[in-house]
Amino acid sequence: LKALQFAKLRAARPRVCRIACPPAAMPMKLYAVPDDYKTKKALIAARYVGLDIEVPKGMDAKSVGRIPVLETDEGCIFSSTAIARYISRISRPVGLYGQNLIEGGMIDSWVEFCTHELEIPLCTWVLPKMGVFEDIPEATACAKERAQEDVKKALSVLNSHLLHHTFMVGHSITLADIAVCCALVDGMGLVLDAEFRKPYGNLMRWFNLCIAQPEFKAVLGEVKFCGGSAKEAAPKKGKEAAPKKEAAPKK
Repeated sequence: LKALQFAKLRAARPRVCRIACPPAAMPMKLYAVPDDYKTKKALIAARYVGLDIEVPKGMDAKSVGRIPVLETDEGCIFSSTAIARYISRISRPVGLYGQNLIEGGMIDSWVEFCTHELEIPLCTWVLPKMGVFEDIPEATACAKERAQEDVKKALSVLNSHLLHHTFMVGHSITLADIAVCCALVDGMGLVLDAEFRKPYGNLMRWFNLCIAQPEFKAVLGEVKFCGGSAKEAAPKKGKEAAPKKEAAPKK
């Protein structure tokens, strides 16, 4: 009887619903070379989607193991392109992976184009300048010449596309813009001088638009151009020297 009364009493007591509060989200760790343009792709994408990413110090090109690697609560993701794609898909409203399936496919197309048609020849040209590979003219002259021609072809494709498009895909920044822009940054600073850039007006207009965005600036800083600013100023006309007055004839 007492047990029955206790059970009724317990049932009559108001129940308190206890909901566990989730712990504050910890920043994801990106094990990568901080100054590498591939690392910067992921960091710019993270800025857009509002993701906090920490790059541990002490990582360089000689680090043991496969990098870059993004450490998440659910597991690790490796390869710079896979990491950038993962981050870009975190926030659908931001639109880094497009607004629909066709835009997503177009973004993938340009990311693949960037990897195979632009980055490979540009790195062949740029990395010896950066001291990553030893520049031996006798061995690299032919490869460098071929790389320069391939870079010109890739830039021509991009320049033609951007004649009728403000961004690579759609009407806002996407992963395609981030990937191509980051791939070009080292080249713009080391080998693509003002004369080389001159035929690619549409590309330069788009590039300047990208690096002016706060999310790009926060990661890339102030982008320096080889051979001067990308916005070539008109040559200043010097003051014309006043014509010399003829000396008066001596009397």
